[in-house]
Amino acid sequence: MIKAVLFDLDGVLVDAVKLHQKAFIEAVKPYKEITEEYHMKYLNGIPTKKKLEKLGFYTDLIEKINAEKQEITFKLIPEMINPIPEVLEVINEIKKLQIPFCVCSNSIRKSTELLLLHGGVDGFQFIISNQEVINPKPDPEMYLKAIERLKLDKSEILIVEDSPVGMEAANKSGANVCQIKNPSDIKRVLEELEKFNQ
Repeated sequence: MIKAVLFDLDGVLVDAVKLHQKAFIEAVKPYKEITEEYHMKYLNGIPTKKKLEKLGFYTDLIEKINAEKQEITFKLIPEMINPIPEVLEVINEIKKLQIPFCVCSNSIRKSTELLLLHGGVDGFQFIISNQEVINPKPDPEMYLKAIERLKLDKSEILIVEDSPVGMEAANKSGANVCQIKNPSDIKRVLEELEKFNQ
């Protein structure tokens, strides 16, 4: 029996892949040229600081670029993020079933809250951002923390993820996992809930 759903944010509840990609490429541009293809293949789904480490930047510059990337992200959210009908439909169904749901994101809290606001998603129990954990995804810490807060067993949790980084974290948590391709594919969550809760 599934008693709670944990949603990843980017690529699941909102389509923020292009947003984060654009903000990151723009922030890094004065120091290094990154193509969209490169970002998609090697950096997608990884927190900004980890991306910068991977690209070989040193600590002081990582902090500077990270701050710039966040500012660019905040400016881009209102123009790049809109509610997705399929997502709102699934969230409304989950509310009707009275199943609690939470958001676990590798984004910082302010970005997460802004993305949910512009994505039209509300009614969640709580948010766990990368600022609430020591180890972001692919580490399962975020999901384990959420399961603990919900006071439920791993077998009673369904995690919804899209990226390889998120899937690794979800699988390591020991909970049930539903992988989707993108937000338009989110209706699969209802099928999974029906399967588990028959």
